[in-house]
Amino acid sequence: LVKNVIEDLPVNAQSMLDTSPSDSYSTKLKKLNGHLAHKGFLLIFVDGATHPLPPEETLLPKLAPARLFHSSVRRAMYVDESFSHTPYPEDALFLSTETYRGVTKSRTIKGHDEKGRETKYKLPEEPQRYAVMLASQMRDISTGEGHTVSLRDATRAMMDEKGYESDAHEPKEVRAQREFYERGRAIINSMQLRSSDPAHRHKIEIKDFIRSKWVLYNLKLEEGHHVRCEWYKEHGRWAGSNTLDSGMDHLSFAYVMAKRELSRKIVSEEPLPKELSLTEKVIKAATDAHEWHPVFLGGGSKIPLHDSFKASAAQAIPLNIADRPEFELDKVVPETVSLDTKTSYFVRIMSDEVMLKARKNWAKFIAKFEKH
Repeated sequence: LVKNVIEDLPVNAQSMLDTSPSDSYSTKLKKLNGHLAHKGFLLIFVDGATHPLPPEETLLPKLAPARLFHSSVRRAMYVDESFSHTPYPEDALFLSTETYRGVTKSRTIKGHDEKGRETKYKLPEEPQRYAVMLASQMRDISTGEGHTVSLRDATRAMMDEKGYESDAHEPKEVRAQREFYERGRAIINSMQLRSSDPAHRHKIEIKDFIRSKWVLYNLKLEEGHHVRCEWYKEHGRWAGSNTLDSGMDHLSFAYVMAKRELSRKIVSEEPLPKELSLTEKVIKAATDAHEWHPVFLGGGSKIPLHDSFKASAAQAIPLNIADRPEFELDKVVPETVSLDTKTSYFVRIMSDEVMLKARKNWAKFIAKFEKH
């Protein structure tokens, strides 16, 4: 790239920069350093940059971006060079608006009961939320329970997402990482090692798989720093010398999220999960609450659960009173975020369906705003 840019530099431009076509390549590098532009970027040549960087340095822009920006920068978006689309400022602006949401008041929605009849449900109020990190959900991975989902299939999907050929072998670093997670999960979830105390018998569930070619971070929240730091350290253990090509940072992320979720459930003494009730299934289909994953801070304190809904709080409205005015279907808009309101922190993993719907609503809002 540098050689091509220098060769394309007109002779008169070279003379203005105190160099000539007869100068050696190394001389030109020294004299032109910081003076050449390419596709909107100013080229700065760093000594030793042609040699491979160690994983802990290669991972910095993606997993530890706060180190690269001024302390006044609030959000940063990483976009991989192999990402298939060129992002625009409005894309980053849209995504940033999806990292926070004000209180959403109680509302009535429509669903079905056990017999398939159309039924109204009253949903409880949703709390104010901030996402310390936003990413998109991985496609083409089985939606089984996190303690049984095939990590081999997940890794294969990650390789496809990274552009590997369909018959490509699993890189040795990735295979070692996957097998470690599989064995660790099997040991932690084995009946012999699980506590007799129901509050401490949760299983580790590796299930939060993301597409990591773009990630949006909130750099000002300490809770986000902890998540990024854990991800950085975990992936640094497994990354090979060719980190961004062979390393599966989304596999490392899923493991970090699984450990954090297990810690949260045990410390907060969350009841063991049961099969979703019909009401909970209606809630999951009608809202995006399941895409907000609570951030556990640790420190030994029993932090209240950040679930947006409680099964006991949502109610199916009996058919004989469903036509009353107080049970009319609501189009509730979240309130404006307030600094005086208690806030819960999350990692948000958006599905394509929710992303498209949110983008359409955002586009309508922007069009209406510009019109006025």
